Amino acid sequence: MRTKTVLVILLMLCAVAQAGVKDWPAMREEADKGLPPRMQYYNRLKGEPRLGPFDQHLSEPESLNVRLVGKWGRGPAASVTGRDTLVFLALGSEVAVFNCVNAHNPRIVNEIQCRYVVDRVILKDSLLYAVLQGGIEVFNIANPQSVNRVKYFPITVVDMCIQDSLAYTISADSFKAYRIVAPDSFQRLGACADSGYYIAADSGFAYLCDRWGLYVIDATDPTSPHQATILTGAQTGAVLIDSGYCYYTTASASPNSFRIADVSDPYLPQEVGYLDGRAAYDLFKLSYFVYLPGYYIIDVSTPSFPTQVGSTSYGGNGVWTRTWSSYSFIAADYNGFAVVDITDPVHPVLDTVTAGANAAYDVCTDRELAYVADNYCGMKVVELASPTNPREIGSYDTTGQAPWAQAVAARDSFAYLPTQFPGTVFRTIDISSPDNPRLAAWRPTGVGRACILRDSLAYVAEDGQLVIFSIANPRNPRLVGSCGLRDASFGLAVRDSLAYVANGNYLAIVNVADPANPDTIGSLRPPGGALDVALKDTFAFVASGCVNTVSIANPVAPYLVATCSIPQRAKCIALDGNLLYVGECPYSTMLRVLDISDPAALTQVGYYTMPDHVWRVVCDSPYVYAACLSAGVLIMETTSTGAVTEASPVLPVRPALELTPNPASSFVDIRLEVNQSTNTRNAVRLYDAAGRVVLDVPYVTGRGEQPRSQRIDISALPDGCYFVSVEPSGQGRVQKVVKTEKR
Repeated sequence: MRTKTVLVILLMLCAVAQAGVKDWPAMREEADKGLPPRMQYYNRLKGEPRLGPFDQHLSEPESLNVRLVGKWGRGPAASVTGRDTLVFLALGSEVAVFNCVNAHNPRIVNEIQCRYVVDRVILKDSLLYAVLQGGIEVFNIANPQSVNRVKYFPITVVDMCIQDSLAYTISADSFKAYRIVAPDSFQRLGACADSGYYIAADSGFAYLCDRWGLYVIDATDPTSPHQATILTGAQTGAVLIDSGYCYYTTASASPNSFRIADVSDPYLPQEVGYLDGRAAYDLFKLSYFVYLPGYYIIDVSTPSFPTQVGSTSYGGNGVWTRTWSSYSFIAADYNGFAVVDITDPVHPVLDTVTAGANAAYDVCTDRELAYVADNYCGMKVVELASPTNPREIGSYDTTGQAPWAQAVAARDSFAYLPTQFPGTVFRTIDISSPDNPRLAAWRPTGVGRACILRDSLAYVAEDGQLVIFSIANPRNPRLVGSCGLRDASFGLAVRDSLAYVANGNYLAIVNVADPANPDTIGSLRPPGGALDVALKDTFAFVASGCVNTVSIANPVAPYLVATCSIPQRAKCIALDGNLLYVGECPYSTMLRVLDISDPAALTQVGYYTMPDHVWRVVCDSPYVYAACLSAGVLIMETTSTGAVTEASPVLPVRPALELTPNPASSFVDIRLEVNQSTNTRNAVRLYDAAGRVVLDVPYVTGRGEQPRSQRIDISALPDGCYFVSVEPSGQGRVQKVVKTEKR
């Protein structure tokens, strides 16, 4: 038995070793698919090694030389609440406010943009508390059409509830009690080591749902909360307390999944009734009915004998019903906001659905419009006429089809959308009327993760291959050619007759001069693999566990020039002039800005804490667009390109290469900063724009010598742009020089 166990472990280790670079965030998202955002956040916190007991405060969001211009914050609907004719929906990193005077036609009257993804919305008097995946944000909603932000609290929290002037929070490591002194002031009173992802409270006792059970916390003395008892040891999904009874659900569609317990004595709870059902992650009680977002209506007038009276097949994460209405309102996952007619509770009917969204994986811009690959919801069209207030104007909706749209490209009157399910197809979308995108054509293909348009061709990076379509006639796209690759593709860049594919473990360089017969001519395995790629001059910048600078002057033999470390894994990159934008993932939501004036010595000049992981970043001057999964799309602006006054603690300082004069006519002086503790023999090579070596001379600096200049004769070279590379042991220091006849 022991031998068998050891063999299994060894096989697993071998599989991991051979797996190479994996798209861990996507894999984790797939594993958590179907769970409410708060549970996904809870699982993420549990998996982070830095989490510790009573870990209370997050860092304030950080920024340097980068500012937020505007945000389209749509994402999965997480929770819902309301008052009178207004309904508030947690929708990605925003709270959408609906006017439901006419429940058949709910109308958005405001979209409150929050710092992070919103897990729960709570109303108290004229205040809205947004429980975020990164703190708590408070808004004054006295005028719902003109909401004022009151305060942001950087408190680690997965869920929260409010009783009178007390707020109880639950996280992946502890329960905490706060006194709400004022809307902009939380005073911490006490804590205990009980975790969870859903919380309800009544009469000084809190009830915590956790994957290990339902815990009852005695918080009658909020300065010293402690566990009173465990109501059940099964994983629970949601809980509510009303009139001495506890209504809760288990987190799986198992027998007795809806339960009622008498908690008149919280230390001695007694289960009194149960009902078979399905998993639910929210509950709402009104009169004698409990509503589950499953969608189920349960009569609890007799607690010992709860009875399901009606249901629909419509799901969701949250549910709320107003007292005088015959409608129930649901936070409906990817479908957004759903209205259910409960005039007849025995036969509830789905009335309408609106504002659906999922996860922004890619974004492209064309004039004053942005097109968003929105994963399970297809493609969204966002108007950018006012960058400070982008708004959705149209959608090619695939909700319910689960297409897994993770790449998009658009030009003129057509958008191109590789999707993965059902089947894997390349779709062309007619966007001549942006408010009403329509499918124009589709062709079977592979799993597309990046798409670029060049002339009459569309290049699609797929798992295991690069595919080229002719889009000369967008209504009849035609497969032209394909080229097999080693691994799953994540990023793509195309220039002239070459395509550069970030191919998981490798950077693959493909000759596409003949689109019918693309062929890999070069490859490199950079440290950490290759998840995205951007090009400038004769360099490729590759996102992986770090940011790698790769010389592509000779595309047949690319080589590593430099490696720049960053705190977390680089997921995506984009270039704007000499600025490189880098999105970190999976344990960071930072967008970093690097100066690449010296490709061998990247320097950090800015950063911004984003509301969710940056999956794709696109530059369209003067703005930078970041697709941030559940947080939607952020529009950013770099406010300064000056260097940071003090050295970055995470970016290494590399030797500097100086060229004078530049432009030059007959000679150029080369000065290289060297490490005086080494004796290095270097070669100076000049490359032309095509990557050919046109000059190769020695450059030698002995031990202990100061940096010096060496004159190189370039008088025999034709006028043009050249790239000077000083290559010690194969590690290039590169600068551009312009050769002219006269200076």
